[in-house]
Amino acid sequence: MAMISSSRSNADMVHCKINRAIRAGMSGKALLRCVLAGSRNSGNRTKILASLALFSCMALAACSGDRRAVPGPYAPVADAALGQSRYSVDIPTDYRLAPNDVVQLKVYGEPDLSFERLSISQRGTLNLPFVGEARASGLTTAELARDLRHLLGRHLREPQISVNLVEYGSQRITVEGSVTHSGVFTIQPGTTLLGALALAGEPDRLGKVRQIVVIRTDPDGRSLALFDLRAMRAGTMIDPVLQANDRVVVGTSGLSRAYQDFLSLIPAAAIFTRL
Repeated sequence: MAMISSSRSNADMVHCKINRAIRAGMSGKALLRCVLAGSRNSGNRTKILASLALFSCMALAACSGDRRAVPGPYAPVADAALGQSRYSVDIPTDYRLAPNDVVQLKVYGEPDLSFERLSISQRGTLNLPFVGEARASGLTTAELARDLRHLLGRHLREPQISVNLVEYGSQRITVEGSVTHSGVFTIQPGTTLLGALALAGEPDRLGKVRQIVVIRTDPDGRSLALFDLRAMRAGTMIDPVLQANDRVVVGTSGLSRAYQDFLSLIPAAAIFTRL
């Protein structure tokens, strides 16, 4: 009985530490250091890690809750407490051109200056007769047409120009893991995580629906989030809009061992953390 009471006391202590750390917004790594602090005995550390893993499973189950869709307004919001504040469900209204995008350029009455397909270079420019290199990356199609009208106006009288986007070559994501078709996909701006899973074929095993990881690389570094497919379908969790170069991994078996170990300690279904 004394041994059982001692084990329960240790478990309660670990759970108490975890709850305090989560409320304080502590990262996964800091959480692990906090819980292991003062436990130099290897046996105790093993028990604590096991307790953390069990607590994670219990928390995931609690977060999943009832995933049945409820009729009414569909307006899930990013939960800052779950670290979702950097993910957005807003669809961009004005698309900005980027390298590898393909545009159609028409200069009316000038067939030699008109092109059905022009690819934006890695430098973010278009190479055109009379003009040379013209910046395109970061502009809308209307802004690009305006700039080209000004540049060609030095050689033509009041040129009439239209620019249309033909292909979103820059909007590529990778989907891998337990899906029907893994690989690199070209998406349209505004494509959400559910849309990407529809392209790749949804998880081939039911147990993978809570293990969808989005890894994002931006100027601030690399970061990841864990999502629950059933919660997104039911409208209880945001369905995030993906960005170019996002990596979607369905099932943690597709992640490195370090990622798997880290995710096993995340005590919520959508913790977002900086790596």
